[in-house]
Amino acid sequence: MKFSKAEVDAIIEASPRTFVPFNKLALSEDHQARSATAPAMSLPELAASIKDSGVLQNLVVVQAARGRYEVCAGGRRLAALTLLVQQGDIADNYPVPVLVVPADKALTASLAENCFHVPMHPADEFAAFARLLAQGKSVEDVAAAFGVTPLIVKRRMKLATVSPQLMALYREGGIGLDCLMVLASVDDHQRQEQAWAALPSWNQRPEHLRQLLTRGEIESDADPLARYVTVKAYEKAGGPLRRDLFSDDDRKAYLLDPALLERLAADKLGKRAKQLLAEGWKWVDIRPRFAYDEYVKHGELRKPRRAPTPEEAEALKALDTRIAALHEQMDALVDRDGDGDAGEGVTGASEANDAADAADGDDASRDRAFLALESEADGLAEERKARLEALTEWPAAWMAIAGCVLHVGADGRAAIRAGLIRPEDRADLAQAITKAAEQKSAGGGGSEGDADPERGSGLPALQSLPSAAGATARPVHSEKLMRRLTAHRVAAIQAELLDRPEVALAALTTHLTLKLLADPLHGAYRLPNLLAISATGNQHELRGAAEDIEASPAAQRIEADRIAWIEHLPKEPDAVFDWMLRQPPQTVQRLLTFLVASTVNGITGTDTGRPVNDGLARALGLDMTRWWSATGEAYLKHVSKARVVEVVHTVAGAKAANALGALKKDAAVAQAEQLLAGRGWLPDCLRVQPHADASATGGEAGDANDPARTEAPACA
Repeated sequence: MKFSKAEVDAIIEASPRTFVPFNKLALSEDHQARSATAPAMSLPELAASIKDSGVLQNLVVVQAARGRYEVCAGGRRLAALTLLVQQGDIADNYPVPVLVVPADKALTASLAENCFHVPMHPADEFAAFARLLAQGKSVEDVAAAFGVTPLIVKRRMKLATVSPQLMALYREGGIGLDCLMVLASVDDHQRQEQAWAALPSWNQRPEHLRQLLTRGEIESDADPLARYVTVKAYEKAGGPLRRDLFSDDDRKAYLLDPALLERLAADKLGKRAKQLLAEGWKWVDIRPRFAYDEYVKHGELRKPRRAPTPEEAEALKALDTRIAALHEQMDALVDRDGDGDAGEGVTGASEANDAADAADGDDASRDRAFLALESEADGLAEERKARLEALTEWPAAWMAIAGCVLHVGADGRAAIRAGLIRPEDRADLAQAITKAAEQKSAGGGGSEGDADPERGSGLPALQSLPSAAGATARPVHSEKLMRRLTAHRVAAIQAELLDRPEVALAALTTHLTLKLLADPLHGAYRLPNLLAISATGNQHELRGAAEDIEASPAAQRIEADRIAWIEHLPKEPDAVFDWMLRQPPQTVQRLLTFLVASTVNGITGTDTGRPVNDGLARALGLDMTRWWSATGEAYLKHVSKARVVEVVHTVAGAKAANALGALKKDAAVAQAEQLLAGRGWLPDCLRVQPHADASATGGEAGDANDPARTEAPACA
């Protein structure tokens, strides 16, 4: 039978209310309706509230034998009272307010307690805490009254200060509590509302909201500079900050003055900078945050390593021997896991087998033995690294012409970028190299014991030294233009490949060979991918690199084939394989050719190196003049006027080029376009480069399709 709320209220209204001593109460197992919802307060919180304010809501009970009462609604309050009695906070005869209902109505009354009760909204709880504190109660008093920590009270107080507009939205369910806590971390209502309004509906995550609110602020636990300076030093210097009450780390803060933070970091680095200058460096730059762009024109010396003494060499050899032995023992344990024949036939395997035998038993024993060996090997490797580091040192003569940058590293510690050569000091470096070479020549060369002749020669070893011209010269083709030009080259190769299934099959097989048989082919892993064999078509990339690609003859040819194949294929993906099996080999071959062509790589933003698709281009006999011409829109408008004049000079001669020199850029481009029309000029990046074997043989490489050159190996 289903009861309405009105019927339940009538039952409760007709029942008497009274007080019953705590020691006369017991929890009813027959009449209490259980609630599946989580309690609003924990048991200690509820007990603290009862201790402070008493039992504000009566328990529902039925009369039992011998003057006792069974509680059918209010089990958590009874448990909280039990906790207070056990702690000695109330007497065991503490009077508890109860509502006595007939036994046949007990379950109904319990349902009223659990089903019709409307719990307090969390927003009301936040406001209630705020009112208590406004009445003069301290945070500690409120915390004690509700059995919570002062931090929880402060957090709920903070939530009560959120913008009324956002709090109303929270009451309606439009904002989750996790996002409300992020919004409460800042005090400015307008900033809170703006941050929430800027949050897209599809990404209303607290992490994204926190990023919006903390933009421009510096996290004390994540920013290297903040970790180096420390929050304590920043606060001592008067730096403003904001703490997040809702962070699990009570030491976390958001620093609001980046300029002060950088100044404090520079001051702290200054002490170490004085030490570096005293060591003999020509200059020391202090940069709280290292910027690579500032030093791109600097050369860099490699720190030399001296030859070890006989004692040092012996120690290094002993470390290498021991590390190798440990690795053998580890391998033996792994092998013993597999087949029990560890180390058989391996030189030096006796010790390894002994270790494996000692660890025979359960898997846990072998795991412990393996971890012990691994730990020892790692420790010895660190020791070896430290010994090698001790062999490296900066010669005073090098330090006198070089400098270093002192900055804060990613780990929040001071870091040094040493051995840098300023552009204006390159002449001094050249003199030092010349002088060192003369001294070496006069002295008969370096020591025979030098393990590294380059490092032991006394000559400064250059790690990098940009040339003065290379550091400032503007490239002929911008990155954007290079991507545009090479996109057209890729499209042309794809179009040419559609008619050459034998080349497509060779390209696909080559790619798979380099991927799956790479181990015996030295350096195969370093080769760029000829095809995007992951089956990702690159038409979108072509359109992104060259906005005019869709109007090109090559792209139109590819698109026409793509549409034709889509119309030819079955509409359901599950039917494609069966359809493929029914097709003649020529059809499958043509489709494979189209698919391989769609994956050709080669778009690049740099004008250096050999194009990745050059082999394909040669095999196809690619002639880019069929697919591209140097018009104003395609090329001339995107290069300098000097380049336009240079191209015309190459194609039409000095007289025509000189005439362009007096014209403005637009007029020069228009005139050059006419002079180049039909002449077949191509920039180097669109030309097919000769095979590397051509220079060695005195001519072009042989035909890649020559049977004599492509004969398969005999297989037994």
